[in-house]
Amino acid sequence: MFALAYVDGGMPHVHVLRVGETLIGRTPACDLIINAPSVSRRHARLRVAGGRVFVRDADSTHGTAVNGVPVIEEQEIASGDTLLVGDVEITLIQDLPESELLSESHHVLGETGSLVRRVDDDHAVTRAAPKDLNAATDAAPPAEPRSERRGGSDRRKVDLGRLAGERRTARDRRGGRILRLLTEISKTLVAVQPLAQILGRIVDLVFDAVPSDRTYLLLRDSNDQPLTARVMRNRDGSVPTNVTLSRTVINIVLRDRVAMLAKDARYDPRLDIAGSIQAMNIRSFMCAPLWNRNEVIGVLYCDNARSKKFTADDLEVFTALSNYAAVAIEQARVSQQLIQETWRRERLQRYYSPGVIKRILQDPDAEQRFTTQERDVTVMLCDIVGFTTLCEQVEPAVIGELLSSFFGRMADVIFDHEGTLDKFIGDAILAVFGAPFDQPDHAARCVAAALAMRKQLAHFNLEQPRHIGMRIAINTGRALTGDIGSPKRREFTVLGDVVNTAARLEASVARPDQIVISDTTRERLGDAFQLRPLGVVPLPGRESNLAAFEVIG
Repeated sequence: MFALAYVDGGMPHVHVLRVGETLIGRTPACDLIINAPSVSRRHARLRVAGGRVFVRDADSTHGTAVNGVPVIEEQEIASGDTLLVGDVEITLIQDLPESELLSESHHVLGETGSLVRRVDDDHAVTRAAPKDLNAATDAAPPAEPRSERRGGSDRRKVDLGRLAGERRTARDRRGGRILRLLTEISKTLVAVQPLAQILGRIVDLVFDAVPSDRTYLLLRDSNDQPLTARVMRNRDGSVPTNVTLSRTVINIVLRDRVAMLAKDARYDPRLDIAGSIQAMNIRSFMCAPLWNRNEVIGVLYCDNARSKKFTADDLEVFTALSNYAAVAIEQARVSQQLIQETWRRERLQRYYSPGVIKRILQDPDAEQRFTTQERDVTVMLCDIVGFTTLCEQVEPAVIGELLSSFFGRMADVIFDHEGTLDKFIGDAILAVFGAPFDQPDHAARCVAAALAMRKQLAHFNLEQPRHIGMRIAINTGRALTGDIGSPKRREFTVLGDVVNTAARLEASVARPDQIVISDTTRERLGDAFQLRPLGVVPLPGRESNLAAFEVIG
């Protein structure tokens, strides 16, 4: 599965690519809509075919680039490549489930030089005997300190004709190598970046740090979730094809939290193991867990052809990189969660009161509140009187300022009574009480909010050079509420006859500065408010008449 990871409006997004063509741009007709000034209406086209992805520019104004190089004609892109669409960075990611990547058709060759290292103990490096590698990895034996002293005399004490302090020991060289690596990590991984970019940079660092031909980064969302290959890359930047990894090795690394260095051969299960191994390509591999805060979130795996064998120093560097990579991944995940929560809170603030927002964020079933469902609600429609005439007399900028101030004050009153702001419709406000959370007294809350809005309008008019009036109509009944819209844009709203009736009450019955309610709303109020009967009134478009009442106070 291929997907595009990008940030739009400060919010990280992932768009899954389907087989065929995907159009990127600002117009609603695009498959991937990015609302950025530098993005053209139709900016770039991606094509997925035969497990490969191709990109071409769609005659955009600011052009399309792959890894900083402008796209002249259609070209192939690989997982980890960065598209620059205008000034928006988009990273291509390829997820491969473990069911397609991991295989039992592998045999780990235990021989001299094979190592198993516990990642939660800096001194635990165990050399496995040729025939005992699998047993060593299964048992995760107690660690034995690794000695830096070589056989024979201690070469650090031999006079080689150098001044004191000039000679560097093997420990010094290895320490300097790790220090340089950690310095590079601190520059690239510690900075907050989108997760897709972090994963790609980790793989880049693997190629910089060890002589690997291929590198794989596998992640899982939680301990009970399967692994997914998030990055698979050859040293030349291409994506490996028809590759499998040893399920046994991956499971041991995850379970025992050990880093492994050994040789691996994929064999044909239809043949005897010995004969099959001789015919297959034997590869030297290293595999280490991505371990952070007592949780293994994935594995980092790299391998080489048999002619290039990894060393103990390579494993030490690879393990250090894996530990820092896990921290960077978790940091990116937490940062992304914070961004998502901030974006979600800002989005909710447009429609709900602080109290309702708090309940939504704390409710584990909050998402179900936004699925479309029938609810018993009370709907309010508020409209400015004579707005069309006002627009003819006043400059648009003044009208905009007036509306913003009016809407802001009325929305605050609605939120104070824990109502939901459905939408602004020109100069009108549509609000609903009783959704997304149940409110047994939603009718009383709505009427109380309307009275408070009328008071707020009186204060508003004292501060404005132009006096404005408003009409409010309220109706109660069953309605469909929830996130409704197209697959590309969905918003919380309320639909049904209850809304249509409120709109007709407001347009044909309510007078300036009057609050009119239907009989169904009156039935829910009891004696809490002073009402004046308006009689049975006809409503345009309705076959039956409706009893209406004015709210006095």
